[in-house]
Amino acid sequence: MKITADFHTHTRYSHGTGSVVDNTVNALSLGMRAVAITDHAKNHPIVGVKPDKIDDLVKDVKAADKEYRKIRVLSGLEANIISPRGEIDVTEEQAEKLDLLLVGFHLTAYQKKFTDYFGLPFNGLLHIFCKNSAKRIAYNTDATIKCVLENKVDILTHPGFRLDVDCAAIAAACAETGTYMELSSRHRIPDLKDLEASLKAGAKFVINSDAHKPVNVGKCDYAISLAEELGLTDNEIVNISDKPVVFRRGLTV
Repeated sequence: MKITADFHTHTRYSHGTGSVVDNTVNALSLGMRAVAITDHAKNHPIVGVKPDKIDDLVKDVKAADKEYRKIRVLSGLEANIISPRGEIDVTEEQAEKLDLLLVGFHLTAYQKKFTDYFGLPFNGLLHIFCKNSAKRIAYNTDATIKCVLENKVDILTHPGFRLDVDCAAIAAACAETGTYMELSSRHRIPDLKDLEASLKAGAKFVINSDAHKPVNVGKCDYAISLAEELGLTDNEIVNISDKPVVFRRGLTV
């Protein structure tokens, strides 16, 4: 099994170490047909892409896409869930400038309101020391589902990373909306049990590297081994063949 597109990579626009061109060249060297530059959105502390830099990111991506004609280079942001109401830190107007919109939970992301810090971030901290209670898991799950239902999310990144959730329930929402779930090699999320449950709920997955260094673009050994263990095909993992990948926001790659 080999991925043909990596839809989640970072550059120096947030806290990656390479440029748009660096990530593109590495993806091209692996024979991939597409790579997405999806840096962190503005509420990610210190390194998030500020709104006035989005146009610069898009410009650099378009330049790379024009120069390297054997690979599609896509622009995107990895937005943050910033409230239990499912709000994110990328507006629809900003998202319209991009090819893809990814969304994930990040423990340190600035929240919408002060009281929101006692919700998902607090539960994320508890996760470090112990598994959340059933009530807290339901709270986390509900917030994630609201995010998927109320925003045009192309890919939900690393579901369950630093936050206890019901993956099957989230997968059902993703299946309903046409949002892909990410099988993350970087964070080894979801695990075998949650992956099986999510697939049964009807979700489709993308395997991504979440690379923060150009050399790690396309490195997805853990995710590939898990998919192979379950005997998954391009019916379940959409970026392991040359079949077109159709995203929720309308892009076809």
